Amino acid sequence: MTTITDAILLGYGGSEHSKTALAWADELAVELSRPLQVLVSALHVAAVADVPKEYQAAHVADELDRILASAKTENSAVSTVLRSPGEALVDAAESAYLTVLGARTQGPLKSVLNGSVSQYVVRHASGPVMVVRELRSSRTGRIVVGVDGSEHSLRALEFALRHAKETSRSVLALQVYKQTENAADAQVEQAISRAFENFVGVQSEARRVQGDAPEEIIMAGRDADLLVIGTQGQGPIRTLLLGSVTQSVLEHAACPVAVIH
Repeated sequence: MTTITDAILLGYGGSEHSKTALAWADELAVELSRPLQVLVSALHVAAVADVPKEYQAAHVADELDRILASAKTENSAVSTVLRSPGEALVDAAESAYLTVLGARTQGPLKSVLNGSVSQYVVRHASGPVMVVRELRSSRTGRIVVGVDGSEHSLRALEFALRHAKETSRSVLALQVYKQTENAADAQVEQAISRAFENFVGVQSEARRVQGDAPEEIIMAGRDADLLVIGTQGQGPIRTLLLGSVTQSVLEHAACPVAVIH
């Protein structure tokens, strides 16, 4: 498979949530002036009624070609592979700008928690992975990022600021602490300030709140365009950005979520 460098990479299987992710990735590719690369695994496509199993992959690929013919981006490519979609996406993600996955909208984010493909990609992709729910017509232009001082969370903050600069959005850097940790952490605040200084021109705000980390992050993201979280946290506020927090945010967030390794 030929991978396009710095492309928006999308895993597509023909399901409704992958079509939603495709629409979102198409808009983002235009906004960032980046190519869109869509990967289809012949081993993992949505079941199509009245289409024999051996022809379902070809049916999905043909449908995808029709969708891309009316897409907003003029620079797109489709790659069909005969291997595990998770492994193929993880390999392709090494040279992509970011990887986009769709999420089932009925109930918790089952495609991440129970779907082997999405779970594998979120855990193993070397670059940013964005998980998309349904598209929303109203947007506030805000990106919310959880920060606890760990290297993962600071990388998440840097990604959020860069993405905000490229898409003309604002950033809210959110710290969450427990009742027993009510003293402000100067090192975390200094790290956030330095990150803000590196992205002059981006409207940014730092906020420190007491409460449960996933609940506060999810609440702050209710009217956001994007939530950004790291994969784990080892900083002063250890409850933030642990695997369980990342998983909880992926389950319940009302907007797309970017997971940064």
